[in-house]
Amino acid sequence: MKLKGYGWKTAGWMLAPTLFFLLLFTYGPALYNIVTSTAGFTRLFSSPANRNLLGVTLSYMTIVIPGAVLLGLGSALLVDGRTPARILARAVLFHPVILPTVAFAAVWLYLLNPVSSPIREILEWFMGGRRNILGSSTTALWAVALIGILKQFGLYMLYFLAGLQGIPQELKEAAWIDGAGRWKTFRHVVFPLLGPTLFFVASTALLDSLRNVDHIFVLTKGGPSDATNILLYRIFVLGFEYYDIPQAGALTTVLLFILTLTALLTMPRIERRVHYYGN
Repeated sequence: MKLKGYGWKTAGWMLAPTLFFLLLFTYGPALYNIVTSTAGFTRLFSSPANRNLLGVTLSYMTIVIPGAVLLGLGSALLVDGRTPARILARAVLFHPVILPTVAFAAVWLYLLNPVSSPIREILEWFMGGRRNILGSSTTALWAVALIGILKQFGLYMLYFLAGLQGIPQELKEAAWIDGAGRWKTFRHVVFPLLGPTLFFVASTALLDSLRNVDHIFVLTKGGPSDATNILLYRIFVLGFEYYDIPQAGALTTVLLFILTLTALLTMPRIERRVHYYGN
């Protein structure tokens, strides 16, 4: 059997370098971690920080995922078009994505400083007095989640822009001719046709919410009182600060399971379940 002019043996040799490095640096270490972390499961939730871990992670994801997706969709709708002003607006909204997360978080660390922040008076006016937003367990999670949203939504905006520009203009014009306003056109024409893009962006946002923790290193380091201690940051603390390799390995196995299960459940549906075909 031939593969577009190449035999299976040729294809195997061409894929061998990639498969070798994947096995050496990705799948091999993952399997080794799963095998060697079994001892850590026996005392995984003996620590109060570990018991609180899943709740904090779920709360963080509940804020970040819909926030980033909706903000990305709204931004894409606002800057859809080809006028110079809209192109400039896209660049401005996308700018946080190309900044290093550490640098972006450092800017917000300065802006949220309760003593010398340039927006201190605005924060005092909104919150009824001086507040240490990152130092309070009631507001710290919201703060790091909102900063995570601002860092990522520009990327999702580009995905939605690609989806919007793939919708035939004739469909929208037909809706306008039939008397549909902007809202009805979006609700009954545009939004259904954005199904594949929306599903892909939501899946990407879910994975990103579990993987992106650089801003937590800079802003709160998991505090105060473990209020922002999400799963991946806890793995780092256990492995590289406490040198508790068994527990860090056990939590890594949990994270790998969640990421793999999410990918297996969502990726096939992007191709098979949410596309709309014309007759």
